[in-house]
Amino acid sequence: MQDSSRWIFRWLVMLCALSLCHAGAQTPAPSTTVASAPINLRGVINLTGPWRFQIGDDPSWAQPGFDDSTWSVVDPSQPLTSQGFEPYTGYGWYRLHLSSAQVAAFGNSSTNAPLELLITGNAAGQLVVFANGVETGHTKGMTEHPVEYQSPPFDASLYAPDASGGRVLAIRTWAGPKDFIHRGLLVRVELGTRPEISDKLAESSATQWNEHATASIVVAFLFLCAAMLGAALFLAQRNHSEYLWLSLLCIAVSISGAVDACFGLDVLSFPAYQILSRFIGRIFMAVTLEFVLRFTASPYRKLVRGVQIAVLLLPFLALTPFDQIYDFLSVAIEIVFCSLTCVLLFLAWRKRRGDAGAMLLPFLLAATADSTDNVLTYAANKHWLPEQFESLRFHIGPVAFGPGTVSFSIFLISLVVVILYRFIRVSQDEQRSNAEVAAARSVQALLIPTQLPSTRNFMLESAYLPVNGVGGDFFQVLPLKDESLFIVVGDVSGKGLQAAMNSSTLVGAFRNELSHDPATVLEHLNRVLLGAVSAPGAVPELDAAPCFATCLCARVYPNGEMTIANAGHLGPYRDGREIELPPGLPLGVIADNRYEQITFQLNRGERLVFLSDGVVEATNEAGELFGFERTQQVSNEPARYIAQTAKRFGQTDDITVVSLYFSSRTVHKDNEEPAYSS
Repeated sequence: MQDSSRWIFRWLVMLCALSLCHAGAQTPAPSTTVASAPINLRGVINLTGPWRFQIGDDPSWAQPGFDDSTWSVVDPSQPLTSQGFEPYTGYGWYRLHLSSAQVAAFGNSSTNAPLELLITGNAAGQLVVFANGVETGHTKGMTEHPVEYQSPPFDASLYAPDASGGRVLAIRTWAGPKDFIHRGLLVRVELGTRPEISDKLAESSATQWNEHATASIVVAFLFLCAAMLGAALFLAQRNHSEYLWLSLLCIAVSISGAVDACFGLDVLSFPAYQILSRFIGRIFMAVTLEFVLRFTASPYRKLVRGVQIAVLLLPFLALTPFDQIYDFLSVAIEIVFCSLTCVLLFLAWRKRRGDAGAMLLPFLLAATADSTDNVLTYAANKHWLPEQFESLRFHIGPVAFGPGTVSFSIFLISLVVVILYRFIRVSQDEQRSNAEVAAARSVQALLIPTQLPSTRNFMLESAYLPVNGVGGDFFQVLPLKDESLFIVVGDVSGKGLQAAMNSSTLVGAFRNELSHDPATVLEHLNRVLLGAVSAPGAVPELDAAPCFATCLCARVYPNGEMTIANAGHLGPYRDGREIELPPGLPLGVIADNRYEQITFQLNRGERLVFLSDGVVEATNEAGELFGFERTQQVSNEPARYIAQTAKRFGQTDDITVVSLYFSSRTVHKDNEEPAYSS
């Protein structure tokens, strides 16, 4: 019963207040200007005015006795530009007169509970409230030296009545000198008791979260999850650095979302937010270019590096007074960034990279996401679009978000889908490639000898170090019935699986060769290699692949006589000196090519070393070649020492070393006979 009486009494008082407001509106004198007061069930009045407004700043405008009759009458809920004002910068004042009857009537509605004001500002404008000349509340940045912050609603006390018991509200507003104010910095002023204003303030705080922070936090969290996914993919496939740059890209977006949320929650000032967002935005662009460069395997590295340097240097220009130059260059660099990103993806798509084509539209959206709001605001200010596009917002329930959030969300979804698809496809390709390499390694292990035959006259040793697990170098040593040795050393062009398969073809052909004449063997291997390359093979990557091979064939007799023929290979070293051989074309260049062979006489105690160009072409970190001089210095050392020395220097190609030592006396071994070839 008491609750019902209280509600009836409150409604009566509200009606009285409405009547007083209407009566006050009939009064012509400016000093008795009052506020029309639509009242809700909680007893909070929206003070719609009429308010008086003046551009400029003067401390006396806060005093209750100041005559504001010459000021313009405005409605804070409507843009100032639609009420006859030009856009302005800096300070502006609002004033409103409340009669003692209004204040007393509303105060009695809640048993004379203290009255408070709830002030709602606009954007990053700063406000300070005066009641009868006494400051009663202000935003965070409205200090002696004002700083722009996001302006959340705040409460201010209503006390210190004048002699008549009335109130004069004066609200001083400010925005930075670079901001042109169109709408006005005061949106709404509400009057109510302290509990009711506290409830409204809590609701306003929740609204601030939903309007300015929730969407940014959600986007930051989702991109952080995508960054963790990219890091996991990189750990799984270390040779695909695009996943690492994907992770860094997502981290940049996540940090940007966190910065947006901090500004929206009144944690960061607008100048600090502006600096951070500029640097983070440019870092995002540079990282995105690196990701696209590695994702597409584009050859335009120098062009991308130049754009990246320009992008990263641009924010420093914003710290200088050259604002117009920065604005112009900022637009130009964004156009270059968007164009270059799309061109790289388009070129990769033209090369039958479907995943690059799938990312083209999402990357275009992401590249323009930061600029979407600015473009819409600019178009609305130019009246090319309706005014509501100036701050275009969408809502899912109470959560508000802008076009940039939509663009980044589409970008994130497509990015994750394409990257996962690429990861699965690359994993399958690598599994298939590893199986092929393992098969090639097995074949090569059968064709490249790990143990060399022993003879009565010669001591043999070898070292074979492929650069990629399987290589294009090959060698064979065959003991013949007359106790001579037939040695073949060669190097197939290329590396990896393709070179290994071609070298295996040559070794197989050599083992099936009936002749043991060096020149004849080279001519036969030349025909075999030409035939293997011109006909499609079982491995797609090898079909019709251009290929050639250098090769050296030598037959060494028990008395030290050596017959040798060369097909473009390095000459052997004899006791530290290179043997000069007649030049010859590599295998696989010209059909029916003839090779010249010559004869040498080895002396007992001499060492003959055959090697591939992987020794001579070893390169250190400074770009210096191992070279012929160093090769000659180590050429009389054991085979393994020569190979390891070149590898430590900087291996860049397959390394093969075969060493033959002509014993100073014949070694007899009764229990160990060589396996001869006919």
